[in-house]
Amino acid sequence: MGLMQRLLKSNGTAGDLQDQDLIYQPETTYSGTEIPPVKFDLPKEINSICPECMEIIKATLYPEGGKVWIKKTCKEHGDFKDIFYGDVNLYYRSESLWFGDGRGIEDPPIKNATVCPKQCGLCNMHTSHSGLPIMDLTNRCNLTCPVCFANANAAGYLYEPSFDEVVKMLETIANQRPVQANMVQFSGGEPTVRPDFLDIVRKAREMDFYYIQVNTNGIKMADFEFAQACKEAGVDNLYLQFDGVSDDIYKKTRSTPLFEYKMKTIENCRKLKMDVILVVTLVKTYNDHQVGDIVNFAIQNNDVVSGIAFQPVSFVGRFSQSHRLERRYTLADLALDIERQTGYIKAMRDWFPISVTQAFSRLATSLSGKPRYTPTLHPHCSQGTYLYLDRADGSVKPISSFIDMDDFLRELISLSKEIKPSRFGLLSKVKILYRLKKYYHADRAPKGLTFERFLQSLEGYQDRSLRRIYIDEESGKDRHYDHVFIAGMHFMDAYNFSEERVRRCVVHYTDPSGKLYPFCAYNGAPVYRKRVENRYKLSPEELKEKIVSEGRPKELEMIAKKMGI
Repeated sequence: MGLMQRLLKSNGTAGDLQDQDLIYQPETTYSGTEIPPVKFDLPKEINSICPECMEIIKATLYPEGGKVWIKKTCKEHGDFKDIFYGDVNLYYRSESLWFGDGRGIEDPPIKNATVCPKQCGLCNMHTSHSGLPIMDLTNRCNLTCPVCFANANAAGYLYEPSFDEVVKMLETIANQRPVQANMVQFSGGEPTVRPDFLDIVRKAREMDFYYIQVNTNGIKMADFEFAQACKEAGVDNLYLQFDGVSDDIYKKTRSTPLFEYKMKTIENCRKLKMDVILVVTLVKTYNDHQVGDIVNFAIQNNDVVSGIAFQPVSFVGRFSQSHRLERRYTLADLALDIERQTGYIKAMRDWFPISVTQAFSRLATSLSGKPRYTPTLHPHCSQGTYLYLDRADGSVKPISSFIDMDDFLRELISLSKEIKPSRFGLLSKVKILYRLKKYYHADRAPKGLTFERFLQSLEGYQDRSLRRIYIDEESGKDRHYDHVFIAGMHFMDAYNFSEERVRRCVVHYTDPSGKLYPFCAYNGAPVYRKRVENRYKLSPEELKEKIVSEGRPKELEMIAKKMGI
């Protein structure tokens, strides 16, 4: 029975759809701390945060008017209400595809935490290991963007770990167990403005980081020589700020026209065969009308653009309820806008929690007997889909138009629970493929996309040895897979904060002390970023020395002016 039929039969609640035999639910983390399972159905009570005092308070999630809302009351600061998720049916769908928790990391920096998120670092309560760790190389930037959660250039101080501190931070990531986190995103501020940026990239490659991503606005990358130097140093992928396809959008979100830089950067990456992921900060009434245009831009440039990361804006600071409700944009809104503006997807069929990819990881772990990277993030953290381009007729086909994805994923989980490494010979690869292939419909798939090639096409986004290239059997030439991965990640703020979500985060920031912080605890609430940067910021004397040694760069002069020096 398909998901839609089950939704209708169950009146749409996730709890009725859960198959407990297909859920991995460990009792404790590796540190021995009990793991409270995700709560399903609505209404439900969660732990949240007061947006004013940041104290932990209870909140209720409930359906109303086809949306999911969050409401909470602080004894001192009163009532708060916000949209938690923009469509109740998509909310239930996401929860129906939950396959369970992880167990965190074996040796968390914080070992005796009892209250989340007050004792972050990571702690013994956290249930996920790092996916793509983020390292802020600096908080200086060559832009001053109104929507920047990092508050780059406006903080009034310089946070910039030394080269040796950066190496120690890389060691912290690489030494994570039981799953080594040998991927990194260099971020900021604007990481490319550091004079020793290329040295840092080279060092990461020397340390066997096999996937190095750079979160950038693309201004420096628009210079071909610099982009080439980045490629030669070891950069695999640009996480390119890309808020729209016209400069009127950038004037709103970044205060300056930038589209020319984006196009030059993408063209440079095309020449250098370096992947690009478009990163879209979405603000309702600002640029949500260009969601479809951005998707089409990625499809038209899919030889270099491997995916899109849509990021609805977080409200860091104090905002009125009317302001938030006017601009609040959720992953459900994104899915429905893609459906309305492109016609490529049907949201209730094609929109998936990114955590479903743990089905592949679970099977790989069972086959090898060794823990593999398993994305056990909460189903409401990140969601998306794959779009395939059929070159034969120019059509765009979502992955679930030619494969029964819901049942395919559940079959992967079933196999992962059946297989034992010592008994793998009894269940050969051929039998595994036979059980999976029945969900694949070759007559609806893009021309030339066999089932085996389809499986191969899902690899390579984060493994440079499995790039999106294959040998065309007819011509014998290299070709790239004609698909684009679309994802949305809704980073939380203090208004929609959920402790249930943050405990399962897989996007972790590292600091010079060796601690790791979930993204939403670092940037959204309770904003550990401010504590880290204030602890390790440069003194006025150190800043003066850096300004002189670097030839008085504009962004450092700006910070010095704010500091009154």
